Amino acid sequence: MRSFRFSVAALVILSFSALSACGFTPLYGANAVTSGLSDIRVETGQERIDFRLQEALLDGMSARHAAGPYTLHATTTVLSQPFGVGVDAIASRFAVQVSVQWQLVREGSLEPILTGIANSDASYDVPAGVYGGLAAESDAENRAIGVAADRIITQLARSIRDEDAW
Repeated sequence: MRSFRFSVAALVILSFSALSACGFTPLYGANAVTSGLSDIRVETGQERIDFRLQEALLDGMSARHAAGPYTLHATTTVLSQPFGVGVDAIASRFAVQVSVQWQLVREGSLEPILTGIANSDASYDVPAGVYGGLAAESDAENRAIGVAADRIITQLARSIRDEDAW
């Protein structure tokens, strides 16, 4: 049994060394590609949903104190639609759809370096109480914004990794 564990450990170490030899670079981690995102400033609109997006991006990119030459501009669109109708013909379930159009601009330049769109959605049940409905909608918006922010971060990390714009 001990030799089996040793063999597995040796195989794992050998696999990691083989990955590093072929030029593999992880997207996440201490010395990963995403560490380059911490110097990107984030600018969004003035609405509550924009603030949530900005907070999710700043946290995801570790860019709270960004001072680099790049700025990410994001415009958010939110649409809430009923899609579940109960036996009383009243909508009992809603879908929140979030679309974020973003562009990365280098300081002193008018043309964006990168552009993209991140779409996400989340759904929620409408409870009987008014407060519960507002809380459920807010939670669905938070979940959708979190997914959109993760998609933007992934798109940026891929472009850094592939050196498309940098």
